[in-house]
Amino acid sequence: MTQMFVQVACVIPAEDLFTRETKGLALACLSVFVSLFVINYLDYVKKLQENNYIEWDIKTVTAGDYSIEFDLKPSFFEKYCQ
Repeated sequence: MTQMFVQVACVIPAEDLFTRETKGLALACLSVFVSLFVINYLDYVKKLQENNYIEWDIKTVTAGDYSIEFDLKPSFFEKYCQ
């Protein structure tokens, strides 16, 4: 089996080259814009959900809302046991 490889140089006219460079730059800028937009949108949605959770937590009454926690020293507990 014989394989043959042919390589031909591609010559692009200057006006076509400028058009391709301009389209490439526009595509790259659009890609950066879209990625920054998506990152900001996802951060916005995350913060919105955090605020919704806090609002839900405030509206919900739980036993923790009426609990008091304080530290006892061992000496106080010993006096209580006596």
